[in-house]
Amino acid sequence: MAIFHLSARAPIARGSGRSATAAAAYRAGVLITDLRTGQVFDYRRRKGVLDARIHLPGGRFVRDREKFWNDLELHHRRSDAVLAREVVLALPNELDADERAALAFGFSRDIATEFGVGVDCALHAPSRGGDDRNFHAHLLLTACTVDADGGLGKKAERLDPIACKRSGAADSVSWLRPHWQLSVNAALARKGSAERVDHRSFKDRGIERLPAVHIGIKGASARRRASLNARLRRRNARLEALDEQMGKLMRMKARLAARIEPKPGDQRPVRVVDDQASDLLLWRRRPQPKVPKGAVSARLAKPEGLEASRQPDNTWNGSRPARRRPGR
Repeated sequence: MAIFHLSARAPIARGSGRSATAAAAYRAGVLITDLRTGQVFDYRRRKGVLDARIHLPGGRFVRDREKFWNDLELHHRRSDAVLAREVVLALPNELDADERAALAFGFSRDIATEFGVGVDCALHAPSRGGDDRNFHAHLLLTACTVDADGGLGKKAERLDPIACKRSGAADSVSWLRPHWQLSVNAALARKGSAERVDHRSFKDRGIERLPAVHIGIKGASARRRASLNARLRRRNARLEALDEQMGKLMRMKARLAARIEPKPGDQRPVRVVDDQASDLLLWRRRPQPKVPKGAVSARLAKPEGLEASRQPDNTWNGSRPARRRPGR
């Protein structure tokens, strides 16, 4: 089953002790030497990296990853500079390897063209101990603009949520999520799959379900989240059972309504009275015979012998009635 997942991770900033060279080396599984600090980041033995490419605006590629990210590190001089931003995508398991790569790289090119930045897209296979369907991609977006030749410019305002809030403009996520939905659904349609994804929440779609939470790495907090997910799944299963039962009742109502409708040419009147206790069932009630005014209905009349036996006796035999003692 295809799922929608696009998450914007925390920015890669020097203020938090991170570097763009280390992030790029880890996600692409390569060796990069940081010329600014002299640190060497060697992740060539990292497994699970299927492919990695850097896209520029206009559709061009960057061949030298180490030079590109070192240039970006030297371009930003502030000690608290934001160097890059990360986006994580879930790739549909219904597609094969080539189709997943074309989907992720095509989306990276669209981002580079839309925001005028460089995008380093790394395709990852499922982890060894995780779900074998969890193909995903990590996208590193430069925090500054990049031209078609790889030249670095000023800060990309549309990628900065604080700048977008100040100017009143829409942030980048409001463009990324619906665009990724369209890209995934188009790829699934070309594949011939009936699966579709939707970036909207359950609440926006009118679905009365509670979404599950990400469990994460092992530990006490992960066990608590796993227990919460189990409770959410049980609750959603009960809601699905109620919806199914409600659907059956509504179909039964439609069949009963169609059964009691008069056929063409049938002149017999049919009286249909809705049940006051439930709006799901229709009852057919027979008309009761009318009783003349002043007469007693046969259903309410009492036998003569029983009526005579209940007549009060007004005769007195001279004896006084017995007194009842208190408490009896």
